[in-house]
Amino acid sequence: MTRSFLCLLPAVVLAASLACPVRAAAEDAKAPVKCLWAGMAAHKDPTVEDALRDIKEHYPTVEITVTEDINDLKIENLKKYDVLALLQIKAEGGNPPDEVKQGIVEFLKGGGGLFVSHFAVANVQEWRDSIDIYGAMWVSGKSTHDAYHQFRVDVADEGHPIVEGVKPFVTNDELYFNLLMRPDMHVIMTADQERFGHTVQEPILMTHYFHNARCVYFALGHDIASTQAPEYRKIIVQSIEWAACRR
Repeated sequence: MTRSFLCLLPAVVLAASLACPVRAAAEDAKAPVKCLWAGMAAHKDPTVEDALRDIKEHYPTVEITVTEDINDLKIENLKKYDVLALLQIKAEGGNPPDEVKQGIVEFLKGGGGLFVSHFAVANVQEWRDSIDIYGAMWVSGKSTHDAYHQFRVDVADEGHPIVEGVKPFVTNDELYFNLLMRPDMHVIMTADQERFGHTVQEPILMTHYFHNARCVYFALGHDIASTQAPEYRKIIVQSIEWAACRR
C-alpha cells in the first residue's frame, strides 16, 4: 500500500474538446443550474446549512434544492435537475435500493452531472459500483484520516475551470487518505500530509467521467467549520457549473 490513496495512478486527462451531453448544450446558458443536493450532514450533525445559504444569496448561477428523502433519487425526480450533489445518502446497510441506484445511473447516462462531497464515499460501501460512479470509495479498515486539524489546500491544475479565481487556502477538516479510487481521476487540488518523515500530496478535488457525464469528488466538508472558507463555497458552485457543462 502506498502512503497516498489506494490505486491512485496518474490521471488520464480527457481532451477539453470532449462534447457535453446534447441536453446540457441545448439549455439556456443564462438560466441557473438546477441542482438536487442530497444530505445536510457529513456525519450526524448538520454541516452545510451556512454554506448553502451563502450560495443561495451570492451565487445566482446555481439553484440548489435540498432533500433528505432517498426516494428523490429515483429517475422520475432526478430528471427535473441538471446536477446531482451527494453529501450523504441515508441508505440502510450502506446499499441504496435498486431503484435509487438505477435512477442515478440513468440520470448520468441521460446527460446529468454529479458532485460528490466528503462523507458520501463512505456512506454506500456496500454498493460496489459506486466507485465507478463517485470516483472514490472509503474502504473500512484501510481508508483513514489523521485527527481533525488545520491544513492548506493547494491548486494542482491552475487551468481547470473549477478553480478559476481560487487561490490556495487554509481549512480545518479531516484529511482523507488511502481511499480506493478510479485510476483515471484527474487531480485539481491537493493538501500536504506528513507521513513518517516525508510529505505526501493527498488529492482533495478530482474529476472523472461516467459515460459522458462530468463528475466531481471534493474530499472536504467534515463539519460547519470546514465549510467556512469562501474558497470552499466557490469550489462547490464552480464544480456544479462544470458538471452541468457551464464551464
